This record gives sequence, structure tokens and C-alpha cells, in this order.
Amino acid sequence: MADLQLHTLLLCDYALTAQDGKISAVGIFSQINVARMPATHGRCFIVAILEASPGPHELTLQVMSPSGKATLQQAPRLRIEVPANATTANIVADLKGMRLEEIGRHRIEVRAGDALLGSAPFNVNLVMRQQPGNA
Repeated sequence: MADLQLHTLLLCDYALTAQDGKISAVGIFSQINVARMPATHGRCFIVAILEASPGPHELTLQVMSPSGKATLQQAPRLRIEVPANATTANIVADLKGMRLEEIGRHRIEVRAGDALLGSAPFNVNLVMRQQPGNA
């Protein structure tokens, strides 16, 4: 088995890990619509499921803009401990106040040191709000 292998990566409105280790993810999305730029997305969760060898692992989560710029000023750094009898690790990360400065295709990245384990895309769209009475 590989030391770490990403199997699932998603962005959602809310996620939690139950006492039995099951993850519940609510409101899975791949688009964020904003009325103006720059914008701040109030709150979202990143869920990652990895195949992992037992022992400690250090991971970093980052959001990359379409121009390749890291958007999280303080990227979450996670230290996980996989028990000897386990083969997977579940991660639920709460992101508050994600700053968005570009429209277009962004990527969530999961890294172990410098190694990119995987990524998932999402789009940021600029939408014009329709004024009341204007059909």
C-alpha cells in the first residue's frame, strides 16, 4: 500500500465526523457565485478521504486560483495519526472567510510535504443580480 493516496476530495456547505468514524457531507458543490470581486466566501468545508499506512502523517490543504496563486493565507496544516488496524484516514476541515480574488477555475489541493496527493476543481462565477422590476 502507498504511504498516502487520496481517494475523495470535495467542497461542501457542512461536514462532520460521527462517533463511529462516518463522514456526513451536506451541500456538496463545485461552483461559488459572487456578485462582485474580490469576494469572501463565509464558510465551507473540505472533506478528504485517504488510503494511509499506519502512523503519523502531515498534510497541507490549499486553494489555488486560476493564475496559480495560493488563496489561503494560513493554509490548514494537519497532523493525523492512523491507527495500526486502520487503512484509511478521514479529514474534515472547516474554512471560514475564504478570500476569492479571481473568477474562473480554482483547485483545492492536498499535499504531504511537497508531494501533491490530489486536487479537485471548483469555479468562481461573477453573476449580475437582477434589479426588481427589470424582467
